[in-house]
Amino acid sequence: MGRRFITTIICVGIFSASAVVPAAGQSSLPGGLGEWGSSSNSRATDNKGKISEGVNTTQVGDILGPGISDHVGVLTGDLGIMLPIGETGEFAIIFGDSFRGSRFGEGEWMSPAGVVATMGPDGKIVVKRPLNDGDKVEQLIDYAHNERKQTLIPSDVIDIDGVLYMQGMWNEGIGNVLFTQIWKSQDLGKTWQSVATTPANYLGGSGNLITWEKGSDGFVYVMSSKFNRADKVYLSRFRPVDIVDRNRWEHYHPANGVWQSGTAAPIISNQLKAGEMSLRFIEGYWVLCMFNEQTAAIEVHISDRIDRNWDEITPARVVVAGNGGWGAKQGADNFTQLYGGYIAPSSTIADMNIVVSQWNTKNNSRYMSTQFNVKGLDKFFGIGTQPERRTMLRSVPVPQVGNNDVIVVEQTEVDPAVAAQLEVEQAAEASAQIQVVPMG
Repeated sequence: MGRRFITTIICVGIFSASAVVPAAGQSSLPGGLGEWGSSSNSRATDNKGKISEGVNTTQVGDILGPGISDHVGVLTGDLGIMLPIGETGEFAIIFGDSFRGSRFGEGEWMSPAGVVATMGPDGKIVVKRPLNDGDKVEQLIDYAHNERKQTLIPSDVIDIDGVLYMQGMWNEGIGNVLFTQIWKSQDLGKTWQSVATTPANYLGGSGNLITWEKGSDGFVYVMSSKFNRADKVYLSRFRPVDIVDRNRWEHYHPANGVWQSGTAAPIISNQLKAGEMSLRFIEGYWVLCMFNEQTAAIEVHISDRIDRNWDEITPARVVVAGNGGWGAKQGADNFTQLYGGYIAPSSTIADMNIVVSQWNTKNNSRYMSTQFNVKGLDKFFGIGTQPERRTMLRSVPVPQVGNNDVIVVEQTEVDPAVAAQLEVEQAAEASAQIQVVPMG
């Protein structure tokens, strides 16, 4: 029987918009978030600022805004974490800091907030209704944004046996994480109950910003980093029963291939300042989509197995800050002050939809989550078309299946006693009348 390999793709990004302003719409940004937002504005002045060769990215359009989401009472928001709910093709979208007005800071301030959406026949995300009960979007967790600009930034959402779990980070000024918390929902995201809190210094802070996905082996796998766009990515796993007890989570050490509790070692560190991440299992591959502050780009990593050194994988840049800044036309090759990068349900490796955030921190005129369609990742990573490149995704040798050149035949003399027994069995087989009957 041939061996089956699992592939992984990763997208990573950081919530620029997480730096929240009071609902009154003050122009000052808390926690140095203004610096975060503007840092990508003039980055990428060389080849790092270009979409990877062979990748074709199209800007599909905003998923919030006037004429798009008026009917649910929210017009601006960032992030856009997506998860299938039910069996009708609908999926939840969880936003970070969101506002009822058409600009950042205008109207009621909500975080996190959610909607139910579908993929339209034209391939565009369509907002249908609030995730919560009622006609208008409401903040999913009951708390007040205080004078210290407290806000709860969601990291990711997962479905475990019909129960949704959401992890988020409590911030007072973006990047100043107080602690993290996990909630569960047993009614497809309408209401949420707290199940666990974790200190901000867990794993030295490298467990605060997470993305998670179920594996086929019974484990839930977690990619994580600090929430400051300056650090590496780590890999952990846990059994669903242990979701509330991080002391039982194991961390992967790529140097020796060992899982152990307590200490952690990075699986991605080269040319990386990690932001928001979206880890999903697609068509037998692990896919990681993420924002990388180092390259000012949304990058996708793909691997057939998750327990490996991900630095061995060359990521594909699918949306970049470009060189033009706000003065140039905005699109996939010049998406100024970008962050986030979340994979939409129903995505395939060859035809992937992602949601990327953008925030003009100079005047708050642009603050939005936008859909992009990405084609060509299958060819970029050599999946299904170029077996010689597929080996780049593996941390183990490709099995030599069906290659006659590597077949080794050894002849061993049969023991006389065994030979006599074989003669008896062969004679019985020759005399037996066998009829082959097709099944079905």
